[in-house]
Amino acid sequence: MERILVSRQPIYRSDMAELGYELLFRDSDVNHASFSDGDQATAEVIVNTFMDIGLDTMVGRKLAFINFDQNLILGNYCECLPKDRVVLELLETAKPDAALVTKLQSLRAAGYRVALDDFVVTDLTYPLLEVADFVKIDLIENGWATVERSFPAIRKYPAKLIAEKVETREQFRFCNTLGFDYFQGYFFCRPEIVEGRRLPVSRLAAIRLITKLNNPNVDVKELAQAIGEDVALTYKLLRYINSAVYSLPRQVSSISHAIMLVGQQQIRTWASLILFSNFEGKSREIVVTGAIRAKMCEHLAAALCLPQPDRVFLVGLLSVLDAILDQPMETVVPSLSLDQDIVDALLGHSGTLGSVLRCVVEYEKRNWSAAQSAIGLGEDIIREAYRKAVAWSLTTLNGFSSAVPALS
Repeated sequence: MERILVSRQPIYRSDMAELGYELLFRDSDVNHASFSDGDQATAEVIVNTFMDIGLDTMVGRKLAFINFDQNLILGNYCECLPKDRVVLELLETAKPDAALVTKLQSLRAAGYRVALDDFVVTDLTYPLLEVADFVKIDLIENGWATVERSFPAIRKYPAKLIAEKVETREQFRFCNTLGFDYFQGYFFCRPEIVEGRRLPVSRLAAIRLITKLNNPNVDVKELAQAIGEDVALTYKLLRYINSAVYSLPRQVSSISHAIMLVGQQQIRTWASLILFSNFEGKSREIVVTGAIRAKMCEHLAAALCLPQPDRVFLVGLLSVLDAILDQPMETVVPSLSLDQDIVDALLGHSGTLGSVLRCVVEYEKRNWSAAQSAIGLGEDIIREAYRKAVAWSLTTLNGFSSAVPALS
């Protein structure tokens, strides 16, 4: 498990009520940014916040200000985020050309809010004021005279003004008197690091998924199979759906169901962000176990003539999450918004789905009689289901599962 960090700094009103938090990339306990690629830093923040730590953990019910350069704006990556929870903070390095302004106008029409970071009024940047909900002025980069000169031009537009890098009481009083709406800086609060654990995704699995997504004839079944090849992809998809992005009053019953809830375009964006962010390999044995369990559960469900065998596949795949995340299953499962029978199967091997999983787990332990009694199938059927699952995993993982044990 990889340790991940995201820093947050609150943005206040003059009465100290919080408007939201700016989320900042961090790669060490030293509380300042260190990165060479701003787009990758933004991808890291999005993936870590929405797919690992959780948006509510990061900001509660407040707004999340996330930095974007023009590449990610024009590439539609911001559109995978919830418009009611996120403010798109356009970095000062963006070039305000016609294409960018048009895209920002489209995003605002769709309901997104835009903030201009470290804004300086010039002939080139002036058009951005027409698409801004918030304008942030850096007090360190701009002297008092510059701030005072900029104020009347910005106030011609309805955007709210945020004084950034307020470090002293004198600066706060000056900005409050001048008429700033919100305030951010060390005078109020230094950035706070929030720590989480990342479930790494196989780079190969992410690439395979994106390849399938780029096929215009791909169907939901194929996508479900591609996502199901990697337990981390499945976990992140479920966390993404259960985040504020898709906080719908419904439960997820299978990977196919999850894909239909999200839609293929959002899946494409989601997978691209995962691939773009920094991730490493993970324990081979656990991945192999999850893959074999999933496919074996699916074969046994077919032998039992159970409806929707892909639901049983999901149970097998998720049954190794506690080992991968190094957390109790009772902690992991509630964050995934699963059908209750899937929850019961994972937490207590109860119900029909739980009986299939119990059979698989007992077979792994070479408890042959317990495996048979769990679902009432003969040893030959169970052994064949295992054989097919192993063969599938060898093909699917492309040699990754060389350590598969030979059970007999």
